[in-house]
Amino acid sequence: MAAPRSSKSVEATARHVEQIIEAAERAAEKLRADAEQRAAERIAEAERASALRIEAADEEAAEVRAEAVAAAEQLHAEAREAAAEARHRAEGRARELIAEARAAAREVLREGETLSGNLRELSDSLRVNAERLLRDVREAHADLSARLDRADPDRWAPSAADGRAAPPEPDVPEFIPRRPR
Repeated sequence: MAAPRSSKSVEATARHVEQIIEAAERAAEKLRADAEQRAAERIAEAERASALRIEAADEEAAEVRAEAVAAAEQLHAEAREAAAEARHRAEGRARELIAEARAAAREVLREGETLSGNLRELSDSLRVNAERLLRDVREAHADLSARLDRADPDRWAPSAADGRAAPPEPDVPEFIPRRPR
């Protein structure tokens, strides 16, 4: 067997083990502190990067908003111009249509006046011709009646005035006014 060790040697070994354990604990504490510091640094770095990304996103959003506002203003201005142009064209077309309608109304009035005048002339001509026709018919009737009277004087019955019946009047169309007797 091995020779017993001296108590100094055991104490020295125990101290040495104790020093190793203390050194290991200090090393473990240092590793833990270093890890915490690195974690804190990484968290801080991540927070800075996150803040930068948020700031960049906010700036980009502001740029996009500004571009959208500018585009909307541009579209609004173009729409106003297009609406004004369309309104101008519509007003011009409306004026043209109104002018055409007025010209057509004047033409209808002229044609109506001409037609009315022509109808008046036709009416006057028909009246004159009807009167001539009636006069000619009466003359023919009188002439025929006179011939008949000469041919057959006894044919008519006596009338109150001369003892003879008057010959019948010819039928006059209803659109011709009758002359008083």
